[in-house]
Amino acid sequence: MTFKKQVDLFTLKTKSMSKLFKNFVGVDISKTWFDAALIRSSDSSKIIHQQFSQTSEGYKKMQYWLQDHDVSLDGDTLFCMEYTGIYNTGLVNYLVAQQAYLWVEMPLRIKRAGGLERGSDDRSAACKIAWYALRYHDQAKLWKPADSSIEKIKHLITQRERVITSIKHLTVPAQELKECGCLQDAKMMEKLQQPAIKALQKTKLGIEALITKTIKLDEALFDKVQLIQSVNGIGTVTATALLVYTKGFTAFNNAKELACYCGVVPFNKISGSSVKYKSSVSPFANMKLKKLLHLCAMSAIQNDKEMKAYFERKTAEGKNKMSVINAVRNKLIHRVFAVVRDERMFEDNYVRQCA
Repeated sequence: MTFKKQVDLFTLKTKSMSKLFKNFVGVDISKTWFDAALIRSSDSSKIIHQQFSQTSEGYKKMQYWLQDHDVSLDGDTLFCMEYTGIYNTGLVNYLVAQQAYLWVEMPLRIKRAGGLERGSDDRSAACKIAWYALRYHDQAKLWKPADSSIEKIKHLITQRERVITSIKHLTVPAQELKECGCLQDAKMMEKLQQPAIKALQKTKLGIEALITKTIKLDEALFDKVQLIQSVNGIGTVTATALLVYTKGFTAFNNAKELACYCGVVPFNKISGSSVKYKSSVSPFANMKLKKLLHLCAMSAIQNDKEMKAYFERKTAEGKNKMSVINAVRNKLIHRVFAVVRDERMFEDNYVRQCA
């Protein structure tokens, strides 16, 4: 199935979400197997469970198992699973190919909806996910397909981060020895690990070159990256990361949703007349994007006249410096979302012109 057909199918399903499902299948996925729990709306007190291998044969056996219970992969059945990274890729692709209704939910949402619990195993986890789908199916957000190029770039970015982490693990101890005055030991370590570091740096450059090549081969992605980078302070790495984590800016409806996802929107916390806390950002955020946006904000404060003036004005008013930097991160997200939405390069006073 092509990406366009997947998007068309997703759009069609989204428009028909008001329909009632008859069957709910909760799936708990691990590396080598997955557990499926079936609940029918007609008899929600009965749960049917079965475990399958994480293979193409296991996916087929699950479908046969459902058919034995008079359940087909059609509009009457809603599959629900937690996002587990690459572990759920195989089953997701299989269900999409079968045109099944699929809901991939944040694990934290399912956990908090389950209430107080003690102990857990794969079977109970699958049952809990099935119950979650039954209870909140009217709020279901069907799985939205991502472009194959974006998926490829996502894997490359993840590998690049692993390489960078490996380089840090090798270089930091030697640097710490230098700071402690152990110069000879530091020199010895640097000499021993130099070939490994050079090889890792070469691998990092190769990954970055492949990411750039993949973007250039996809005209739509290339245009979006150029638009994002037109915003002062946003570099190639951040532009690519934003493109990946937003699925090409199709996963969020507006800039505020994206800002919340990045953890840069402050929220109030008040209870009654006596309990009042300072506004603060939520810890539930994409920390990778948040760190990248912090670097972008620092760059924008130095190089963008409007951001620099804003930062100096707010700090002069006595505002906390980190709060002002966070506000700059928020502004950058709104600028990025605006240029992608309007398909035009960023210009000075862009926001005011578009308002």
